[in-house]
Amino acid sequence: MATMVALRKSTGAISSGARSLLSFQRGFGTSDHGYTLPDLPYEYGALEPVISGEIMQLHHSKHHQAYVTGFNQAMEKLKEAHSKRDPQTIVQLQSLIKFNGGGHVNHSIFWQNLAPVKEGGGAPPEG
Repeated sequence: MATMVALRKSTGAISSGARSLLSFQRGFGTSDHGYTLPDLPYEYGALEPVISGEIMQLHHSKHHQAYVTGFNQAMEKLKEAHSKRDPQTIVQLQSLIKFNGGGHVNHSIFWQNLAPVKEGGGAPPEG
């Protein structure tokens, strides 16, 4: 129940978080070196006391980054497999691409669905 506090309130309109997500989907957080870890739209400690800043930093900078790194590595291997016309490797890479790419996309959506109370997040429960 406590984690629900930080969920962004829904107004029915497209929120700034949704707009950011749509922008993210179009560009998919890429650079010349592959896919990148998106910045959070708030500080690590902004969701305290519901979610600690330490947990947010660990989850974002280590856990989510691991998906981004794994996705970039898998996509680089896929590029090599395509250039070598190696269908066996291409098929084998599909699960890594789905796992890491899916983890990256899911976490990018997750960050946009959380917000501090002062930025539209839910209020702490009373009582």
